[in-house]
Amino acid sequence: MVTTRLITAEELYELGEDAPYVLIEGELVKEMSPMGRLHGKVLLKLGAILDTEVVTPEMGELLVGDVGFVLARNPDTVLAPDLAFVRAERLENAGDAYLDFAPDLAIEVVSPSNTLAEIARKVELYLRHGSSEVWVVRPREREIAVHCANATKAVFRAGEALTSPLFPGKAIALSRVFPSR
Repeated sequence: MVTTRLITAEELYELGEDAPYVLIEGELVKEMSPMGRLHGKVLLKLGAILDTEVVTPEMGELLVGDVGFVLARNPDTVLAPDLAFVRAERLENAGDAYLDFAPDLAIEVVSPSNTLAEIARKVELYLRHGSSEVWVVRPREREIAVHCANATKAVFRAGEALTSPLFPGKAIALSRVFPSR
């Protein structure tokens, strides 16, 4: 019989920022290879719009750069969305390492190396462990699917404006997020 030792969130953190892994139920899962130009452009544009026009310091923090979120313990699950939003009151006692909760909003930008099953699994994990919304950004299709904790889903396409209960009174024109063809 072969047994596999499960890894903890703390052990993953000790591997350092260059370790290309997430942790799902105690098992290291290799993250994808470097992204392409389209992925980078869309991620930058969406992050810039959220940072300068939507999220205020009083509301919370927008996090970019694959910040780790510990979604579960024993066995540990750590995911790192492309972008994340966390409400201010949830950050009061947060340290500088992984955050020990799910983000209010997790944003995953799909790349050609992602499978539908991988993305669906991440969406399910974020929502099951406390995220209010998960945005799945599909640059090639020029759309964002918004998955909500109440099991609803809405798809916004280029030419439309994305709205969210997390950001009352704000709308993001997707024509500004997706580069013209």
